[in-house]
Amino acid sequence: MNRIGVGISKETDPEIAISDVINSAVSEAKLPEVNWVLIFFTEQHFVHAGRLHELIIEKTQCECIAGCSGMGVISLEEEITNGPGLVLMAGYTPEIRPLALAKYQELEYSAGVTQQLSEALNDLSGNKPLFFFFADVFQHQPHNFINMFNFLNNKTAVFGGGSCNNGSHETSIQFGPDIVTLNGAGGLAFEEVPEFRAGVTQSCATLGDPMFVTEVKDDLILSLDGIPALEVFTEIAKELDIKNMEEATQKLLLSFPLDLEQPIFNGEGTLARHVTGIDLETKGITTAEIVHQGGVLSFAYRSPKTAEDDLKKMLLRLKNQNPSMPTFGMYFNCASRGEGLYGRPNVDTQLIRETLGDFPLIGFFGAYEMAQMPLGVQLYTYTGILVLVYL
Repeated sequence: MNRIGVGISKETDPEIAISDVINSAVSEAKLPEVNWVLIFFTEQHFVHAGRLHELIIEKTQCECIAGCSGMGVISLEEEITNGPGLVLMAGYTPEIRPLALAKYQELEYSAGVTQQLSEALNDLSGNKPLFFFFADVFQHQPHNFINMFNFLNNKTAVFGGGSCNNGSHETSIQFGPDIVTLNGAGGLAFEEVPEFRAGVTQSCATLGDPMFVTEVKDDLILSLDGIPALEVFTEIAKELDIKNMEEATQKLLLSFPLDLEQPIFNGEGTLARHVTGIDLETKGITTAEIVHQGGVLSFAYRSPKTAEDDLKKMLLRLKNQNPSMPTFGMYFNCASRGEGLYGRPNVDTQLIRETLGDFPLIGFFGAYEMAQMPLGVQLYTYTGILVLVYL
């Protein structure tokens, strides 16, 4: 019988923190042995990350360890976004094979991180392995990983987030079975998972009707529905009582549908992107997404209510897909969500527990999110990505 345990700690002392979480995740959960360990932690644990790794092996006798740093950490018990936090999940899952990975580029001309991951994941057997992925956001471009994932021979299903810290320095940490690395990439893969479900929840709600991109030059969106794009942007900002252009570029986003033939602008069907620049001469705007003439987009605005409403809808969709209790789950949440968005703590995890039940779940707050979609792995921002595993 599969058993999963979770522990959470706010202690900064590595000995106390690991003792607390191992007691909860292994002893209290009555795991007969530990097949794999997943850990997420905040930047207060950077200084003794190596000791954390050593203690996990000492106390669990398990070297299949994966994890990373984040801006905050998540369990169903609590979301920690301010101060030190550490969450650990331990699994006894004899029917599925785990593989923990952490990669970095040791020398300038040695195999890159993307190539190393590709080789390791292509060695996985079975039907469509499941991979929880977390890469450093400071030295790695997420699209390089996405391009690699979408061409894996075994069609690995990938979900994850961007590993970071609290913004104080450009360093993140990743754990592997025998390594603690800075600014690397890693994750935990499973073979022969019988069933999993995943959902994407958005923080943004669209404003008005979608618009056609009627003119593009290089990376500039020049017109929308035949109107200069900057004029549309500034008019919507005025309607929202946004005072200046700097505030507008922070609060007002562009929403792009994944399916251009049947565009939807909620859940996993849309990608939210910032307006990254304006050009007064051409009255154009730029964004990080590649935009083509004839495409469609909508403006969107972040708010606590729209985020909470969308999460409720996503959870109900997952509940309808499989009403049974998940064996365990992962939640990759954007650092711009959580208490900073809602103004109160534990909103997402409380709704998850109320809708789906009290099951083992951990996650972290990161700089971006990734999710496997029918059209391939997609890069999301301002979202929460929930993955439920049924064994």
